[in-house]
Amino acid sequence: MTRGMEIDINSAIISEDDWRSPIMTYLRYPTLPSEKRVRIMALNYLMWNEDLVRKSKDEVLLRCLGKKEYMKVMGETHEGICGAHQGGRNMCWLIRRYGYFWPTMMKDCINYSKGCESCQRHGPIQQAPSVPMNPVVKPWPFRGWAMDLIGKIYPASNQQHCFIIVATDYFTKWVEAKPVKSTTSQEIITFIEEQIIQRFGIPESITTDRGSSFISGDMLNMAEAFKFKLLQSTPYYAQANGQAESSNKVIINIIRKMLEKNPKQWHEKLSKTQNYSQAMLLELEGLDASRIDTLNKLLAGKQAVSRAYNKRVRNKSFEEGEIVWKAVLPLGTHVAGYGKWSPTWEGPFIISQILGMGAYRLQDKDGEIHAAPINGKWLKKFYPTMWDSQATQTDPGIETRLL
Repeated sequence: MTRGMEIDINSAIISEDDWRSPIMTYLRYPTLPSEKRVRIMALNYLMWNEDLVRKSKDEVLLRCLGKKEYMKVMGETHEGICGAHQGGRNMCWLIRRYGYFWPTMMKDCINYSKGCESCQRHGPIQQAPSVPMNPVVKPWPFRGWAMDLIGKIYPASNQQHCFIIVATDYFTKWVEAKPVKSTTSQEIITFIEEQIIQRFGIPESITTDRGSSFISGDMLNMAEAFKFKLLQSTPYYAQANGQAESSNKVIINIIRKMLEKNPKQWHEKLSKTQNYSQAMLLELEGLDASRIDTLNKLLAGKQAVSRAYNKRVRNKSFEEGEIVWKAVLPLGTHVAGYGKWSPTWEGPFIISQILGMGAYRLQDKDGEIHAAPINGKWLKKFYPTMWDSQATQTDPGIETRLL
């Protein structure tokens, strides 16, 4: 019985609530009254030098461990000198190979592996969507626009333009684009007034990302003055403003094909890239007479896209007060001093508010609430270590002190 790591076991101090106690009592005193369940279980065990051992199917004797001992064995196996942070199933196989046993080995090994903070901090990031698609449908032309920026573009144009403001109508897919030299909030406001409001009227909503020029005080004041909703997507989740991102890709691909000789003339070619949206608009000439049919077709198309998208969804949701990890964003960011060995998750944080449609607001362990929301795709559940779980069962108030 010297295989594996050495564990000190004193049979004399085994408590009555230890799972080994009734079996050892029966094996020592078989004539005493005992439960039928204990007598059946004891068929697979025997006493060896005052230790309880289990007879395995391959005729190997496995030393039986109590809770204190098997916690130490799992710790050494998972993160000890020879540990490699294996998964729970591999841990269970290794511990049996070392010559130890307890009834809940597989369950405990999986829970121990899940609760390892290093494994959680350096775990992979789920790329599948975490919530079903929420398609945006506007039942009337030019009521809702998706807006985004392309750039910084290099080389800049002959006129020193290095950005493009792009706005796309959700219903007709009409695109408005304008080259600009900077992305100040005043440039955005001028674009909205000249390219959208003066040409198509005041919209019901404009959806943007959380760029500084889109969420500035001047932009909020303008939205309040014209009485339209200014909606923002969560950071690092381009799908939430997918209409704008789609238009960006189309414009970039068209310009790329038209600038083989002089790439600095891209600002002159920009107006020609909008011909594709005009061609799409020609298909809607009879819109006033058949608006309902057109809306039904639009809804059918959105539903078809949603069905295909939702097949990839791996549902993931959180409750207020739940403890979570947050992915280090943008993906691939290296922490100073760690370089290639940087963690992929940071935290833990607490869910402060559920914003709906897969978005959440977090707070630090000291109670400071994050200003920017985060999409649930970049969150994962925090699992306490088995040591912390035991401490919480002993003292429920310790859970908040462990954060």
